[in-house]
Amino acid sequence: MMGYRARLARDLERWIAAGWVEASHRPAILADVDAQPGRWNAAGALAILGAALLAMSALSFVAANWDAMPRLLRFGTIVLALWAALLGAGRAFDRGAPVIGHALALLGAALFGAAIMLTAQTFNMTSFRNTAVLVWAAAAGTIALVLPSRPVLILATGLGALWAGMEIFTPYSPGIVWGYLPVWGLTATLAHRLGSRVSFNLLSLALFGWIAHVLWEQQSVHRLDPLQAFTAAILIAAAVGLIAAHARDRGIAGGGVLAAWGISFALLGAYLLQWPLDGIRNFTAEHGTGLFNAIAALAVVTIALASWRRVATGDAGWTTALAYLAAGLVAAMIPALVSAAGPEMLFAVRILIGAIFYGLCVAMIVQGTRPGRSFVGGLGIAGFVLQTLYVYAETFGGLLDTALFFLLGGAILFGLSLGLLRLRRQQVAAPPPAPSTEDAS
Repeated sequence: MMGYRARLARDLERWIAAGWVEASHRPAILADVDAQPGRWNAAGALAILGAALLAMSALSFVAANWDAMPRLLRFGTIVLALWAALLGAGRAFDRGAPVIGHALALLGAALFGAAIMLTAQTFNMTSFRNTAVLVWAAAAGTIALVLPSRPVLILATGLGALWAGMEIFTPYSPGIVWGYLPVWGLTATLAHRLGSRVSFNLLSLALFGWIAHVLWEQQSVHRLDPLQAFTAAILIAAAVGLIAAHARDRGIAGGGVLAAWGISFALLGAYLLQWPLDGIRNFTAEHGTGLFNAIAALAVVTIALASWRRVATGDAGWTTALAYLAAGLVAAMIPALVSAAGPEMLFAVRILIGAIFYGLCVAMIVQGTRPGRSFVGGLGIAGFVLQTLYVYAETFGGLLDTALFFLLGGAILFGLSLGLLRLRRQQVAAPPPAPSTEDAS
């Protein structure tokens, strides 16, 4: 928030000098920004840390006197502290002290978890412990909604992901934890309602972690080959990222965060996919062809529809959309291409993948020239650099080869820079569309 305020203050000076904003409005605009909720400051940070320490103090006190305290007294101590924290939070919000309110609410949510865990341990409910984490997450989500409180929602988000992880790694796991999808959806709804970017980041990481686990499970039961599972992960990440980008363009909260993670994972996966291809000699898709084809077809169709929709709404150009679609199609065909090429023609497949990757990075750089799309452009530049280093490591060795490599690379980058500058000038010089007769009437 402080970074946004500093940028806004600099922009206001430029706008005032250009005559777009009256100088008398500057204090009111900055005061409105300062009055917005959700600012992170030292007082809030210290209050949150104090709440965490108080929760640990309560747990340590009960643990230190565990043997000497009767069961009812153990439970009563935690419950009384829980209700005191929640009532204090409500009182603080009523008196206009949100910092203290959020801290006490977080303390109350933490104490609820302590109470439910101690209850499970007191009455030897060992099989209930994973479910207890889910109940804890539900209680924290309810507290976050009622107050409302973003710090408590962040705790609930982490607890939901923790429950899914515990279910995955338990020896008696049912395999795929499908129950996390409704938990994720409810938490995302709360994050949308409260506008918590931290929760959206945690949810994005948890979602892609869950997807990776699903594909790992399919590989472990021989429904997918390792190359198919890796490629499917790339396609799914790209499809989710483009859907989320469309949601961001429509102003849906959290869409930008999920889009950034999805596109980042897809680009990183596409880059890393090239390295194991070096060790493939006689790959044949023995398992999972039908499942992979279904996943690939659904992902490519999603990429095509999302790209077309973004072009139709003016949020992307045809160059970017076609590059995304071409990358998706090539990714979907990689297992079949590697299997058909064999060790003799594998180099040609790697050349094709590298060319498509370069084209994708250039398209992302072009997309980054649009207002508010600097992250995509930066990601494209990072991918371009990484791919260039990969090509150098695989192709060139001597000093003369290195000089030729840097000469060609510098010329390509310089030409790309000139092309982007020309594109930017055309965008700035383009006249605004003339009003239609209906608008004029």
